[in-house]
Amino acid sequence: MVENFSNNNKLIKKIKEEDFFDWFRGFCDAESNFLVRIRKGSDGKLIGFEFIFRIALHIDDLEVLKIIQDKLKCGKIVKNRNTFVFWVSSLKEIETVIIPLFTDWPLMTKKYLDFLDFKKSFVIFKNRQIDKKNRDIYNTQILELKNSMNDQRVHFLIPENHIKITANYLLGYIEGDGSFYYNQYDNTVRISLITVMNDRILLEKIKEFLLEDLDCNSLFLAQHIKLIFINDKTVIKSRKGVTILEISQIDYICNRLIPFFDKLNFRTKKYLDYIDFKRIAFLLLDGKHLSKKGGLLIKKIADTMNNNRLSTNLKKDTTDNSNLELELKLLEKSEPLLKIYSDGRSLNLINKKWIRTPKIIEVILLDEQKKYFPSGVSCAEFFSVSSTTITARLNDGKPLINKEKEILALSLKRIRVFTKIKP
Repeated sequence: MVENFSNNNKLIKKIKEEDFFDWFRGFCDAESNFLVRIRKGSDGKLIGFEFIFRIALHIDDLEVLKIIQDKLKCGKIVKNRNTFVFWVSSLKEIETVIIPLFTDWPLMTKKYLDFLDFKKSFVIFKNRQIDKKNRDIYNTQILELKNSMNDQRVHFLIPENHIKITANYLLGYIEGDGSFYYNQYDNTVRISLITVMNDRILLEKIKEFLLEDLDCNSLFLAQHIKLIFINDKTVIKSRKGVTILEISQIDYICNRLIPFFDKLNFRTKKYLDYIDFKRIAFLLLDGKHLSKKGGLLIKKIADTMNNNRLSTNLKKDTTDNSNLELELKLLEKSEPLLKIYSDGRSLNLINKKWIRTPKIIEVILLDEQKKYFPSGVSCAEFFSVSSTTITARLNDGKPLINKEKEILALSLKRIRVFTKIKP
């Protein structure tokens, strides 16, 4: 029994290590850099090269750099104003830790290409140290690779099958280049990921990964609406193209994404944003924002998130939030202001109006075959009837008939989607 327990402990430890390194490469795709620097003598001539792997984070995330340093058993952490930098430049540590690590756990953005050039440069450098007669040739080769990396890169081709998204990788990437936030203009919570436009394929693969989790009905609607929206835009200040993935559908967030993230191990301060995001999301799902007090309390939570919570934020609110916490708990315990029906419709209990409807329409045709529609409008267009007629048949369950009294369909019904996965 003791031996089995010991083996089980080893297995658990191995799984935890794999989870970390999978998370780490996602985090590195967002936050790390591979650098090859020139070393010059007093006369300004090239005398050698320096190889650096670095991760720079806000000072509030010092702890995660300590975790990384402990896991890798190498590197140093230095402070630079409001930033802490994890820095590996020892040739031995580059050769025995960094290169083997990212060979076994390959990156998936253009940084994968930077790593390959970094690795090639290092191999050439090692040869340069041995074959001193041909140092000029080796220097030229290293300089060519150095000048094709990072912001100087012009070739971005990564095989599509190279990119394989996992849960821990996704979390690592989100903790680096993602955000959880509240949009007060349309009362939505949003999950956002950003990358350079040349890495758009990564966000496409993340979208595919998330959609794989959906049941057939939910996937059908997701393919007809902007459930996971990917958009290219140009940042005016830098004039660089970026690609943004964004998710805001509240039922999908509460019933699918939050349970997904709850199973994972956050390692940065972004966990605090996630907790607030999660809290706001469930308040929105229940319609608590529809009351004046509920809306104000939600805004107060949002005002403490992301950059507003940084220790370096000079405008940070330092008032005692104990009363806010008490009011929030009372709000969470209060009765919902939305009634969600089993067919996907939601009723605003204040003004008695129907709102959010994450549903599809199932139609039984005359031959008893089933046909699905993402909305009442698309269903009405298909059968050349009015949307009012479709709504009436959905409500009364009667056959769909046109003006000529012809039966077009035996029945119509709503099917709720983006529901919780049954255990």
